Amino acid sequence: MALTRRDIARSGLRLLNEVGLNGLTLRLIAGDLGVKAPALYWHVKNKQELLDEMATQMLADAAAERVPPDGLDAWQRLEHLATRLRDALLTYRDGAKVFSGTFLTDTSLVGPPPLQERIDAGLDPVRAARAHFAVYSFVIGFTIEEQAVYPVRGQRDERYGPDDAAAAVLGDPEAGFSDGLAIVLAGARLWLDGPSSQVETSQSP
Repeated sequence: MALTRRDIARSGLRLLNEVGLNGLTLRLIAGDLGVKAPALYWHVKNKQELLDEMATQMLADAAAERVPPDGLDAWQRLEHLATRLRDALLTYRDGAKVFSGTFLTDTSLVGPPPLQERIDAGLDPVRAARAHFAVYSFVIGFTIEEQAVYPVRGQRDERYGPDDAAAAVLGDPEAGFSDGLAIVLAGARLWLDGPSSQVETSQSP
């Protein structure tokens, strides 16, 4: 059977839980797949392309869970997508680091903007995209820090004792994420709908 980029990405994700991002190499993946390292370079030129494929596969595997249920409004859909993205990242050790800054090779996985109905009602698409990106950035940043303390979900790195500052700040990661997401969503809504939005609109030509 011919080797594919998907085979390489899935191997990378399997090994990620064993060795973490720093220990992941194309040579290690080649050994896992039973091929010589040069065979991988027909499909991925370097580690960055490998991470791009792994991030894409990570999102593809979580595609069904990421579909918002019917009946949610725009902000509830955004909250749902943010929560499901964190879940997908936590499936793998260093998953948030892998996902951060990567280029998705299948853009159909992104789906329509969660604030599309607001855009259809006249919201500036650029402002909607900035609000969405602020929420996305919170999810990535929070999860990177969470996985530094809890490399495996629910299992704290032994270097972090119960009184360690990082562990104390995170506290219960589930509650911390929920509260942080609520703060960011409230800020995004205020920014889009509050006085600053009205001022900008009134100054627009």
